[in-house]
Amino acid sequence: MAEDPRAMKHCETFEHTADIGLSAWGDSLGELLEALAEGLAGLMCAPEGIHPSERRALSVTGSDVETLTVDFLAGALTLMTAERFCVREVRVTAADSDGAEAELVGEPLDPGRHEMKVEVKAVTYHDLSVRRQDGRWTARVLLDV
Repeated sequence: MAEDPRAMKHCETFEHTADIGLSAWGDSLGELLEALAEGLAGLMCAPEGIHPSERRALSVTGSDVETLTVDFLAGALTLMTAERFCVREVRVTAADSDGAEAELVGEPLDPGRHEMKVEVKAVTYHDLSVRRQDGRWTARVLLDV
């Protein structure tokens, strides 16, 4: 998949034994978290059919960027699974190594309209990589499916 030079954030999947990985980048930590959470959401439910009619707040703290990233994605995953909320867009309003605040935009799951794709069970620390490199934040995260 070619990178769009105009894109400020980006996420794609990669294969891993019995898991699915997300590889993402963003110009800021907030954009990186947005890209990862939107990538996670897109794995679970096709975004084209999701109406941006409701918002859910997500607030997490972390002791470092790795913990923050896993906890942020785990919080988004909980909203998507426990609350059956389909996410179309993620807007991070604040993010640093100590915490992140975000708004997840979408709507409640409607099995008649939403195409459910992959069931993600958990976000893992296995082979986790989150770093700032060449003025850009990058991450690789494995998801247990």
